[in-house]
Amino acid sequence: MHGVQRFLFLAREFAQLTKPGILRLLVITQFCTMLVAAGGVPDLWTAIWATLGTVMICGSANTINMVWDQDIDGLMGRTAHRPLVVGTIKPAHALLFSGALGLGAVLILTFLVNPLAALMGIAGHAYYAVIYTMWLKRSTPQNIVIGGAAGAFPALIGWAAVTGELSLTAWLIFAIVFFWTPPHFWALALYKDVEYGKANVPMMPNVRGHHTTKLQMLIYMLLLLGTSLALSLTGDVGLIYLVAAVILGAGFTYCCIRAAFDTTDYWAKRTFAFSIIYLGLLFAAMSFDSLQTHYFTERHYLAAIERDADRMRAEQDIDEIRRLHNSASAPVLTSTP
Repeated sequence: MHGVQRFLFLAREFAQLTKPGILRLLVITQFCTMLVAAGGVPDLWTAIWATLGTVMICGSANTINMVWDQDIDGLMGRTAHRPLVVGTIKPAHALLFSGALGLGAVLILTFLVNPLAALMGIAGHAYYAVIYTMWLKRSTPQNIVIGGAAGAFPALIGWAAVTGELSLTAWLIFAIVFFWTPPHFWALALYKDVEYGKANVPMMPNVRGHHTTKLQMLIYMLLLLGTSLALSLTGDVGLIYLVAAVILGAGFTYCCIRAAFDTTDYWAKRTFAFSIIYLGLLFAAMSFDSLQTHYFTERHYLAAIERDADRMRAEQDIDEIRRLHNSASAPVLTSTP
């Protein structure tokens, strides 16, 4: 393999360590949250640096996850071709890569965004790499529930980047991702239970059975539905988001119900696929609502104010002209000696 080809190959392999598929969803939640926080389009450079920092800090945490899980990744079909498993990248090099990404992300978020955004990035990194990967994943069937918070931190990074604080709206968006995680991953675990069993990962279907897993999926789906609707009460999103939350929530709930009564893997696979569509479209609706409110509703409102101001100025000009005209045409009274 020639030098350039070797470089491109290794670049792709290192990129795979960051889990690009997961990164896309995380960036969607982070960027859309910034749009909601800004009530429109945030400052361009803030958006660029915050997004870059989020990609780097999440990529760093995902790389540590691959290093830690390389022993079990080789036992599961969907992870058996990862770079560390097949040996294209050495663990030590992966750790150096993770450290460089993480350090760079912290510096970017701290000095080019704000310290709170950096703190949320560090917290999310530690939660996923240490609390979930090194502790929860192999020790409890509640790993996905508790560990679900890790995937919700990018939303907090996005909100903090724009506002410098964390409001109720930010925490509700965080809760949406948190409650979305169990039905999303358990749907996958329902038809990958044999692989998780081989790897000795205590996923809910393996430990508590499919019936209990499906019941808990419905419980978390209802919590997700309630949280997503509660967000519409904050005033930061409007009717477009509310309609989308109802329709998408109904679709996700329908999938979970069908999966609960399905004795095959068919509806579990459909539920997993729809869960990804659900999250992407929900956050798209959230951000579109903010954009249309800012660029249509507010702009039309400001345009109406401007038109009224122009009309008032025009009326004042006419009154002034009339006054001057009347003054000029009024008879001049002079006294005769």
